[in-house]
Amino acid sequence: MVLIFTDNEQLDRDLNKKIPNSRIVYYPDYILEEPEATTLIATIQPNKYNFKDFMFKVRNRNIQVILILENEKAKELNDALTLGIYDIIFDPFDLSEVSEKIINPTPFSKISKYIENILELQNK
Repeated sequence: MVLIFTDNEQLDRDLNKKIPNSRIVYYPDYILEEPEATTLIATIQPNKYNFKDFMFKVRNRNIQVILILENEKAKELNDALTLGIYDIIFDPFDLSEVSEKIINPTPFSKISKYIENILELQNK
């Protein structure tokens, strides 16, 4: 089951049409309660959890997260990578990119440049 949890109604509908076995989600607790959830497509949105805590809970359930971020400078990028979220799509993007991430998750080698940046910052 692919759960769609963005802050964009049109994007939600478009993704739901394109991705089989998907469901639009409107509140975060549902994601944590859905036993068949395998993938979460999400943007950063305000909810009762802060981003890091919420994504920790999601990843702790072994749910693949496909995160849509505004750009490579988004402050949540470091937290996402630390939590093992490697399927990150930066805006602007094509819907086919999201479908591709579901089928072919991003290998570590594709995101290692971001990890190197984090490590360099921590070593300074």
